[in-house]
Parts: sequence; structure tokens; C-alpha cells
Amino acid sequence: MVPPLARLAASSLVVLLASCAKSEKVEETTATSAAPSTLRGSCDRVASMSVCSEYAAPQLAKDPAVLTAGCTKLGGTYVAAPCPNTAVLGSCTLGNGETRRYYASGGASYDAARAQKECTSLYAGAWKPFP
Repeated sequence: MVPPLARLAASSLVVLLASCAKSEKVEETTATSAAPSTLRGSCDRVASMSVCSEYAAPQLAKDPAVLTAGCTKLGGTYVAAPCPNTAVLGSCTLGNGETRRYYASGGASYDAARAQKECTSLYAGAWKPFP
């Protein structure tokens, strides 16, 4: 059992480290020419899985290294840019803020009905057809 004082010290350290990391990320973001709200990153898995996951600034600020490593483990390529717009059927906005785009090309190409069903049934996301 961890003594209450040690638990308090550990949680204070976590908060301090998180705020320091956040401050560093804010400084990095303001050093770039793009506004923080327009920053984008994506995990392109179109070639293998016909999907691409796009992340906005709030998700990228949490831990970009985790997103990058996770993308690689899923067989994707992390890019500091939005997902490609070629052969997109639609997008699925998930509860965590991720936008998953479905494609009619690639290793597991979708049709619009299958993509929409996966979005709403499997991920409980909000489907939006691509114009």
C-alpha cells in the first residue's frame, strides 16, 4: 500500500511534468508558421487497409510519439499533414476526435455503404459522405 503522502507527491510530479511538456509543445507550435488549431497529422494506411486516420491539434498535443508509434505498428505511415483526398468515400468522426477516412482504393477498398456501416456500427462514429 502506497502512503498517502507518497501518492500526493507522485501525482503532483505527474501534473508538473505534464504542464512542462505542454509548455514546451506550445512553444514549438507557436514557432511554426501554422496556427495551433490548424495543425494536422495523419496515419496513412490506404495502401494496406484503405483507411487513413487524421488527428487535429488537441490529439497531437497529447503525445505525438504515441500516435507515430501506433501508426507504424498498424502498418501505416505517419505524416504531418491531412489525409489524402484521392478516392475518398467519406469520413467518420470518432468520439476521441479522430477522423477516419475511408477509400475506394487500396488493399481493402470499401464501397460507401460498407464504410458507413463500419463507422456507425463498429466505431459509433458520425458518418459524412465525401463531396
